[in-house]
Amino acid sequence: MIITREKLIRLAKDHVEQLARQEPSILSGYLIGTVTKGEPLLGGTADVDLVVIHTIQPTQPREVRPLSSDIHLDIYHHASSFYDQPTLLRVDPWWGPALSEPVFLHDPDHFFERVQAGVRGQFHRPDHALARAQASLNQARSAHQSLAHNGAWPSALLEAALLGANAVAGLTGFPAAGRRLSLLLEAKSAELGQSRVYRAFLRLLGAEAMGAWQTPELLTAWGQAFDAAGEASGALEFSAARRAYLLSGFQALAEADHPEAVLWPLLASWDQAVRILSNHGLPASQRSVWDDLLARLGLEPTRAGVRVDELESFLDHVESALDEWAQATGA
Repeated sequence: MIITREKLIRLAKDHVEQLARQEPSILSGYLIGTVTKGEPLLGGTADVDLVVIHTIQPTQPREVRPLSSDIHLDIYHHASSFYDQPTLLRVDPWWGPALSEPVFLHDPDHFFERVQAGVRGQFHRPDHALARAQASLNQARSAHQSLAHNGAWPSALLEAALLGANAVAGLTGFPAAGRRLSLLLEAKSAELGQSRVYRAFLRLLGAEAMGAWQTPELLTAWGQAFDAAGEASGALEFSAARRAYLLSGFQALAEADHPEAVLWPLLASWDQAVRILSNHGLPASQRSVWDDLLARLGLEPTRAGVRVDELESFLDHVESALDEWAQATGA
């Protein structure tokens, strides 16, 4: 089957309408993410970000539904009360952009249409864009501070890198959370004349070590940790659908001569897998592979002080980019 944006939208629409026939509590359903922007595929796979709104508090906040070996629905379930204050959602760094340009799928009572109108009102005003970016930067600063606590390494570093990158990306566009994060930051940094932000992001993650990597061997080790974490926990993030989605993206980025773009999602998912496995008796072989990877990147705990300084430098570059954009736009 040839996967197109239109087919993905139709599949999601069919699914939410089927759910609505089964569950009277469903008010609305809409799409967010890469499908709405017309670029859903990477490596031949796609996740379709679907949000379903209920009149009641849903029992399951999130689920992953495979549609094929290459496509899955990543479904978020919201209570209608989540949308009580659209003007506050407008300046939320994630949900503001998501609600500004969604794809409507199911909205018979026009509930979501009214919410979306409230969010979109003055959405692109520079001061609102700056508020969303500043919120991301503030969250990144909080993650930076949490690095002082035991057990936060390297998770908080990766979280701060994500939030800082999206602070810049959010000035003139939409955030990213995974496979496209590095590509997005590279493009947005160049667009804003702030390429130093992207360089600092790569330096923070130890990307200079990428040239000596054997990518297939690395992805094999990542896959073993991913599978073990899924078996041990049953967590949605470690489902077979998510594995195929991430792996195909990694391979596509590596083959397109963007191995550095693999780094953040690879580290973030691998770190999460290691944390799960640590609670279930992490095999010594997998711990040694993970520790070796961190050492090769200069991210081992003994070098945390150096990386924390680089994180502060990265976030300072982000803050400078926000300040210069605010002055240029009058925000």
